[in-house]
Amino acid sequence: MEFFNNARAVRLKSHLNKYLIADEDEESVHQSRNGATKKARWLVEFVEVNPHLIRLKSCHGKYLCASDEAFLLGMTGKKVAQSLPLSKRDATIEWEPIKEGYEIRLRTKGGGFLRANGATPPWRNSVTHDLPQRTATQDWVLWQVEVVDISQFDSVEYLSCHHSTFSSFNNHYNSSTIISHAHAIPERDLSLSMNSETSSSSPKVANKRPWLSSMRLERSINSRSLPGSPRQGISGMEFFERAKLVRLQSHLGKYLVADDDEETVRQSRNGSSQKARWAVEFIEGKSNLICLKSCHGLYLSATDEAYLLGMTGKKIRQVLKSNKKDPSIEWEPIKEGFHVKLRTSEGTFLRANGATPPWRNSVTHDIPHRTATQDWILWGVDILDINVAMVSDGESVISDVLSTVSSSNSCNDDDSGWPGGGSPPANLERPLNTPRKLSPGMELFKKAKLVKLKSQHNKYLIADDEEEKVRQEREGSSKHATWTVEFLDDFENSIRLKSCFGKYLTATDEQFVLGVTGRCVKQTMPTKPDSSVEWEPIRDGVQVKLKTRYGNFLRANGGVPPWRNSVTHDIPHRHTDWILWEVEVVAVRQEPPKKMLVDQDLDLSKFALRTPGFSSHTSFDSQDGSPMKSEGRTVYYRVADEDGNIDNAVEEPSFLFKGHGLEELTEALEEETGQDNIIVCLRNKFNGQLHPLRLSLPPNNATMHVVVAPSTSKC
Repeated sequence: MEFFNNARAVRLKSHLNKYLIADEDEESVHQSRNGATKKARWLVEFVEVNPHLIRLKSCHGKYLCASDEAFLLGMTGKKVAQSLPLSKRDATIEWEPIKEGYEIRLRTKGGGFLRANGATPPWRNSVTHDLPQRTATQDWVLWQVEVVDISQFDSVEYLSCHHSTFSSFNNHYNSSTIISHAHAIPERDLSLSMNSETSSSSPKVANKRPWLSSMRLERSINSRSLPGSPRQGISGMEFFERAKLVRLQSHLGKYLVADDDEETVRQSRNGSSQKARWAVEFIEGKSNLICLKSCHGLYLSATDEAYLLGMTGKKIRQVLKSNKKDPSIEWEPIKEGFHVKLRTSEGTFLRANGATPPWRNSVTHDIPHRTATQDWILWGVDILDINVAMVSDGESVISDVLSTVSSSNSCNDDDSGWPGGGSPPANLERPLNTPRKLSPGMELFKKAKLVKLKSQHNKYLIADDEEEKVRQEREGSSKHATWTVEFLDDFENSIRLKSCFGKYLTATDEQFVLGVTGRCVKQTMPTKPDSSVEWEPIRDGVQVKLKTRYGNFLRANGGVPPWRNSVTHDIPHRHTDWILWEVEVVAVRQEPPKKMLVDQDLDLSKFALRTPGFSSHTSFDSQDGSPMKSEGRTVYYRVADEDGNIDNAVEEPSFLFKGHGLEELTEALEEETGQDNIIVCLRNKFNGQLHPLRLSLPPNNATMHVVVAPSTSKC
């Protein structure tokens, strides 16, 4: 129901990317790719006696109805039609939305589901209600819900059917009667939500004032038709409320980029460039508007200059914000499904153009009139994280945590500092003594040293023997399924995962299959670990999603080869559960022993050490007849690669070792690190070189700092 709670009108999009259409015969329904027509819009009404049910009303004023008539004789599917029942208690027009990831299924009272059929005629483009029995047709009952802005409706006549047919509104109340009553109604009644009359949830009020619903409707229409009246719609501010930096991705899969000339903007597939990052600024007193600042410190502006002479589209530029209020840099986000439209003060929309030059990769603002260009004003919003690092003098230093995957992708951008220069926003600063709270997803890793990750396919994340690829496998007892958890000093809500080969789980920029969105996940050992090896755990019930710094998620793929058993990082649009992982803790992280604090006020000159005298008949172990027990020693260790390189940024883990010999220590370190065939080394404090430890351990259980290296290393 969350898809419909705040919706007055919706479009339903099937798995075939076609919309549910009410036919002009006012009886049948079908699928069509034309989502711009008003026949694709369905008004939402809530059922009074059951808050989990809805009715869907077409532009013809009739309801979507699950009939008992067979679509084809001898087939299980039954017809779905438009109908106007005599009673509001007719269960055939009631639908129960059931959430399935980012999509829904609409269930009838009989247990069937609204189904968008494919294949050959007469099934093609038809809509029935049925229970899918085959695996291949499971997706046919899934629908995407696109909330439609009510201000886009074409006419007053279409809006006039918005109130429920089952309300107490009488047809003999004409518009003049409605307007005359408007002066007698208190303002507090006018401010009520329009959703209340659509569901007829207040029958007592409706009986006393049957003209109230239509009066509010008339007022709503007039408020949109008058110049300067506040525009209403489905706000898209939820995409920007917590965002400091965003990327905007067009329908072409390209990003909005600020050019180096500090004037023009365009589209580019390079989303890792700093030029694709836009700082979000909020406007005081206008909670529904934002400004977008480029990396050059200039604002995205909708100019009045025509892009091409004789064409409707106008130029988008970067401009410097003046002291006066400039409406050209103000943008109103309007939600459209999982995308947003950015509307200017003139009512036009930010548009990503396609086709041939000079339109290709250009960005303008315009109102799309053709069906083929309706999607050109839709933008995906990628929220980029910001790290607030505190320095010793108490000043806030803002650094962009979205470092590039490699130096080849950086496009020579300067990634230092706040985009556009100057001071960071005041709301990013926080006191030095304010602790940052761990995210819920980090709770699953906080005490874990070794973990296994299990996908929705009941397969484990495996590090391949070739020490480069990763995959899924049902056998989870192998050491290849074990991953060492490393925490970051700078980012408390991110982790690194190291395989049994000492390499990090890395989200690369390499495409898994050419032309498909998923990108490769590999094992790598970078000289200096960057953001590509960092994963942010996001809790989802008892499972987690592992998000990259680019907003993608670690995904366990299914289906046919080459997808089967593969692992990529992507943003799922259909199989949303493929990014969910179960965390199995293999080894618990031991707390390092607390260091003894010495009281600085003690005068050490007052203490003296004396050796007690022993007679020749006194034995050292005659105190209680039992030998003294060793409490063990603390061993700190680091892991080196085959070249002897050590990541000093990672905290040095430790454990309590109660053994005595080098062989026992080696076995203990193999168990701690999850590696086999290792060499225990000591690092020279002067030149940093590693030397294998071949003799006995230091006496008196002294604390040790060792380095664990593979047996094939050069040390």
